[in-house]
Amino acid sequence: MSSMSNARIFPLGFFAILVLAGLQQACVPPTERVSTDLNLGFNDPEIRKVLIYQDKGLSDSIYPLFHHRSPGIRYAAVRAFASLRNVQAVDSLSKMLKDPVLEVRAMAAYALGQTGSEKAENALIAAFTGEDTLSVNNSFNKNILEALGRCGSKTTLKNIATVATYRDTDDELLLGQIRAIYRFGQRGIFDPASSTRAASLLVNNAIDESVQLMAAHYFGRFKESMTAEVSETIWNLVGSSDNPEIRMALAGAVSRSPGTGLDKKLLQILSAEKDYRVKCNLLRGFNYVEFDSIKGVIYELISDPNLHVAGLAADLIGRKGKKEQLYEYRGLITENLDWRIKVRLYQSMIKASPLFYSKFKNELVQEMLVMFNKSSNPYERAEIMRAIGTDPYQYLTLAGLKDKVSQAVEKTALIEALGQILLHPELIRAYGSKYVGVKSFIVNFLVAGSKAGDSGVVAASSNLLKDPKISAKGFVTDSLWFEESKSKLKLPQDLEAYNELLQARAYLFDSTYTAYVAPFNHPIDFNMLATQGDSIEVVMKTTKGNITLWLFPNKAPGSVANFIELCQKDFYDGKIFHRVVPNFVIQAGCPRGDGYGALNYTIRSELNLNYYQKGGLLGMAHAGNHTEGTQFFITHSPAPHLDGNYTIFGKVKEGMDVVHSIYQGDKIIDVIILKKS
Repeated sequence: MSSMSNARIFPLGFFAILVLAGLQQACVPPTERVSTDLNLGFNDPEIRKVLIYQDKGLSDSIYPLFHHRSPGIRYAAVRAFASLRNVQAVDSLSKMLKDPVLEVRAMAAYALGQTGSEKAENALIAAFTGEDTLSVNNSFNKNILEALGRCGSKTTLKNIATVATYRDTDDELLLGQIRAIYRFGQRGIFDPASSTRAASLLVNNAIDESVQLMAAHYFGRFKESMTAEVSETIWNLVGSSDNPEIRMALAGAVSRSPGTGLDKKLLQILSAEKDYRVKCNLLRGFNYVEFDSIKGVIYELISDPNLHVAGLAADLIGRKGKKEQLYEYRGLITENLDWRIKVRLYQSMIKASPLFYSKFKNELVQEMLVMFNKSSNPYERAEIMRAIGTDPYQYLTLAGLKDKVSQAVEKTALIEALGQILLHPELIRAYGSKYVGVKSFIVNFLVAGSKAGDSGVVAASSNLLKDPKISAKGFVTDSLWFEESKSKLKLPQDLEAYNELLQARAYLFDSTYTAYVAPFNHPIDFNMLATQGDSIEVVMKTTKGNITLWLFPNKAPGSVANFIELCQKDFYDGKIFHRVVPNFVIQAGCPRGDGYGALNYTIRSELNLNYYQKGGLLGMAHAGNHTEGTQFFITHSPAPHLDGNYTIFGKVKEGMDVVHSIYQGDKIIDVIILKKS
């Protein structure tokens, strides 16, 4: 962007006005506002009307409500577009940045950011800098700054990042600034000034801790943020901060960054750390450390009582282990070791083995097959197949298991394991002139499997067939594959698999891909919701203990109503926590148990002004916005990369210790809606 265009976009000097916003807050008189009660409860009939329009995606019916005399209705109407994310709404939303009511203006800024449209940038900048600077309000400007992070240019990033004059008490402006920097990072836009500013916020203990935490996540999330200038600052804090959530974010940054004496530094931090979440983030790194210098500690962690820690320690052997130590690693497998850790050790040993160590790897595979045949646990059997798929020579072994798998999670895992072989970096070297025949066999095994119409198999197979790294074009010999697979899928229940299949066909045959979008099919049951009240608590009984959840019916009525309906039908009874990612989420609610299951309906995303700024938040899983159904997750810790994309419809009130103790395969026993007194 030229300097001349900058002058037009920032007519009053964007940098100067941002400075004024920080310096003049003390002398700004109270903003003149319309006195009103923003009654946003779902029981209000007018609010329900807006929510129904939003639920049905009826943008044209919502626009007229921008002019409603009630600010509560205007707020709800503007808020609807934060979920709809309609780029066509940019012009109309931009006008709402001048609404007389602060909350409406602030929500309009947030909704504009949600569109992600570059067309919104100028309007947002003008709203921050234009008109009378004495009307500046921090909560409004906070949302403008974050919105610019979602849609602004690199020039705007530099302008935002170089503002260093906000006062320590300007919590909202500082939070808006660091959120903007983070959102730019999510879009792959960086500037050295961003790291400098984030580091200055990180070490400033006089500001609100939420700002420091967001700065920590900036460094923890983006490798581009770790410049040489800020490296020492990050290292000092990861071992000294009193806040484990800050330590865990920074742990990810330091453990994957090059430097001198890393092994001693990381081991010192790891040995002193008590919080398993920080340990997990450290173990995901260690990228620039010689394994010999850390293996003693890693061997000890294999037996750690926390399986999240033990599993990541086992994975580290696969990434950093040496062929000379393979029998040492094998000696770590003991009779009492949990199957999850055993399988990951087997997988790591295969990864650490040279390509042609066939005898050793075959012995490992045979041991795993014994485990496979003895086990009745489908999750154990699934992980064993994935571990076997680490060796490119095992494609016939895996194909031979086809008639031995019956559970959905096993069928999907078999496809994924064969996909690992197709993606193996040494596949061509392994087979030489026979490579084409091996690849053709696996590709057509995937195709044949998907013709049965199993949604997990179709989705997993299609995801592989469309992968350009596999380059399956020309290898599919079955001309009836696509139509036969498609005909057996049920919509909208199998929406994810259906779209994966469409994408695979488009890639393989150079056709156009147009995603299937489910029509409105599941209205919100407001009457049922009203019987529950504004404050709803449920107790989720699991095999590890009870989790008490507090639901947010006024923030996400559609998601809460859906969840309550499923609870009342005992849908969740017996469902498995099929996905557990250490220090991220536990996920459940899939009727298949492999993550590809749903009932035959969808609900819409409700992306209100809520943030994954702490652990224990209850969110809806999806395969793209507005494809939610039965699957939900609970966060272990803050996850700001989910903000604005995944519905938050509740939080953990009691039982976070249970959340942290849950592993893949643990089960929901019952979900009970607590009666109101």
